[in-house]
Amino acid sequence: MRQMNGWNRLRTAALSMAALAATSVGSTADSIKSYVTYNTVGNIDNSQGVTSTGLSGSSTVAPIISFDSVTTGSFTAPSSFSLGSFHVGELNAGVSTMYKDTPFSITLTINKINGSAPLPNQTPITLTGKLNGTIADASQSDVVATFDKATLDKFQTGNYLNTLTVLDNSVSLVPSTTNNGQTTAQAKIFVEAVPVPEPASIAVFMIAAGGFCLLRRNKGVSQT
Repeated sequence: MRQMNGWNRLRTAALSMAALAATSVGSTADSIKSYVTYNTVGNIDNSQGVTSTGLSGSSTVAPIISFDSVTTGSFTAPSSFSLGSFHVGELNAGVSTMYKDTPFSITLTINKINGSAPLPNQTPITLTGKLNGTIADASQSDVVATFDKATLDKFQTGNYLNTLTVLDNSVSLVPSTTNNGQTTAQAKIFVEAVPVPEPASIAVFMIAAGGFCLLRRNKGVSQT
């Protein structure tokens, strides 16, 4: 009986140590900073939902809202950064163009983290949305770019987990007479370290598991 009680106490201790080690291994990562270099590629499908009026008797063609991508950009996360700019072209007087659920997309690629190419790298990732509104003459625009999702699912770059959030889910596009017709879309990336087992936690877990196996073996010997 005394031997059985001793074995039960040791087994309980071993299981407690194993549970503690497992908890340490799965702890939540803290927020950290990282220096990110990136680029974006934007696309607007002007073949869908775009209609123009006032073009008869004029050589003016309907303006195409374009997207000025970021060729090479950098920022220190967590920080806001530019996804690129929507660019509204100029219209002649009496001409207007309407956008109805015209799709757009912005693809983000992270090239380096703290000066090195990340591995694994789960980018490029793509944000999508729709354009709605009307451009009239050269000085009027009520077109709004609305993103389908303000926050994307987490993605991994090297030893980091990233959460991207668009700062303004709906962006009002200025006409060509304001800021050269450019409206910047901005986002922010929140960075976490990928949780990894700590050496001390692994050692505790191995000791606990080894002790548990030894106890089982001793119990088997005592019963023979």
